[in-house]
Amino acid sequence: MPEYLSKPSEGAYALRLAFTTFFRALGFQATYFVGIIGSATYLLGADAMEASLLVVLLNVTFVAAGAAAGVVVDRIGPRMTMLFFLALLGVTGIIGVAFPMGMMLLVVVNVLEGIAGGFCMTASSAYPRYLADDAAVLQKINSYNNTALCVAVIAGPLIGGWLTVLFTSQMVFAVLPVSSSISALFVWKLPELLHPEGTEKREGEGFWKQLAEGIHIVFSHPVIAALFLIYFLGYFAYGAFDSLESLFYRDVLRVGSEWMGWLSSAAGLGSTVGALAVLRFSTKRLSLETIALLLVVIGVGSMVYVGTASVAIALIGQLIAGFGFGAMGPVKDTVLQRNCDIRYIGRATSVLSVGMNSAGTLPLLIAPSVADVFGVQAALFGVSTIAAVIGALALAWTHVGNPKEA
Repeated sequence: MPEYLSKPSEGAYALRLAFTTFFRALGFQATYFVGIIGSATYLLGADAMEASLLVVLLNVTFVAAGAAAGVVVDRIGPRMTMLFFLALLGVTGIIGVAFPMGMMLLVVVNVLEGIAGGFCMTASSAYPRYLADDAAVLQKINSYNNTALCVAVIAGPLIGGWLTVLFTSQMVFAVLPVSSSISALFVWKLPELLHPEGTEKREGEGFWKQLAEGIHIVFSHPVIAALFLIYFLGYFAYGAFDSLESLFYRDVLRVGSEWMGWLSSAAGLGSTVGALAVLRFSTKRLSLETIALLLVVIGVGSMVYVGTASVAIALIGQLIAGFGFGAMGPVKDTVLQRNCDIRYIGRATSVLSVGMNSAGTLPLLIAPSVADVFGVQAALFGVSTIAAVIGALALAWTHVGNPKEA
């Protein structure tokens, strides 16, 4: 066993990272869906196109921030990256509460939350590689880290839903300063146990050169490149959800905005079970084939979620899809981290994040037009089916050993 894992205090670092991730994600989960999209739909009466434009803006911001985040993490490490952008996340919440509600306020909060969230997400996902290099240990750290994220998906929308019931959806932005401050306290005492070699040399390189180097690392490695492809195609269809989901609640399920919080929490519960279930996987199951299988689970669960006008059945669908999402996270992170040199882990993580977020941008622009022709429910069911089919094709491809994994 490596020396750093034999120290009694080191076991606490995985939990500290989990708490850091939980409180960071808590603020985002409470404010994005219920706060930004909920306020636009219910307080301002936004239509599908206006909701789509808000989500497109967030995705574009996430893509830009995610691309830059990888270089920053590889230069200064995930700890300092998180501290700086957690501060920005707190300021974003203050702005969201302090100014009168309007579309311009939502645009500003959207952009700032996208920037801060993009940097923090990349740093948090890359952090386990700074704590361990053994596959079994990475599996455990990533499971804890993703479990914390999933619990935040439960708690965040619940908090957002209750604040909406007691006050208005704008009040959910007050969660951000509190959650970001607590997250910063945990990350302040979280060390980086492993350090990449050649940091001084990289600091003298230009930003664009380092960014291009990270892209090359991803697409020159067959396993990481396949991981990117599966994630990109899998998330391509899900872009439609962000622009149409709130309308599905309002027009198909015919429930209030607080249900956006309740059902999102159900997905978080399923995700928590999925992330914890990864602890029971053998290290051989931490593979591209497993990721493809989980994508099928997500697609089928989403079909159940949007297939009827019943809230009870939607709840079951959220639990199924949530399980798939929750299990996929730690498997994906472990596959990436054990195949990537620590010198490039920030950029490799950001390239996958950029691919995932950019994949959903085109469907955001198309989804309102498709919904106008076929209806919101049919559009959502269609993209869920596409995701399941993509997962099935990827499963067939990886089952026969494409590409070869170590």
